[in-house]
Amino acid sequence: MKKLLLPVAIFCLIVNLHAQETEVSDRRNDIMISPIELIAGPVLNVSYERLINENSGVGLNGLFYLGSNNDDYRVTQISPYYRMYFGKKYAAGFFVEGFAPITMTTDTYYDFYVGPGYNSSTPQEESNTTIGLGFGFGGKWVARKNILFEASMGIARRFGIDEKYDAAITGKGMLGIGYRF
Repeated sequence: MKKLLLPVAIFCLIVNLHAQETEVSDRRNDIMISPIELIAGPVLNVSYERLINENSGVGLNGLFYLGSNNDDYRVTQISPYYRMYFGKKYAAGFFVEGFAPITMTTDTYYDFYVGPGYNSSTPQEESNTTIGLGFGFGGKWVARKNILFEASMGIARRFGIDEKYDAAITGKGMLGIGYRF
């Protein structure tokens, strides 16, 4: 019995040491906010990502205009994405992503009427929703206490727009801080 106990104990020790070398995270949710857009303009840029495994994740990025409804141009963009990570840590390091931005814009323009003895303008509001396809890249770093830092950017082509009045290109970016839980 003693001859069997020593090899079993050594085997269990080796398996335990090998298991500690492999980083398996039970924290698979990342939430991120970009304070630059919030400070520079009235725009909220937030992101949520669900990590599939150590090399990939799926997520949703939202860009929400927080300004007045009286502004002439307002935009909201929601972008689902898929990322592939190339770093040594669990779902961190350099990544590439594909995303599909759904962009909702509201543009206010004015019809001016000029006649003998009167001038008037009538505001007209035009709303447009488009979808696109894009590619992005960036980096994500995990610090102590599961604090995240991310720098990323991407560009996409929008489909179904009138290029005379609206841009055919859109983008998304994040220079943010977040938390992994």
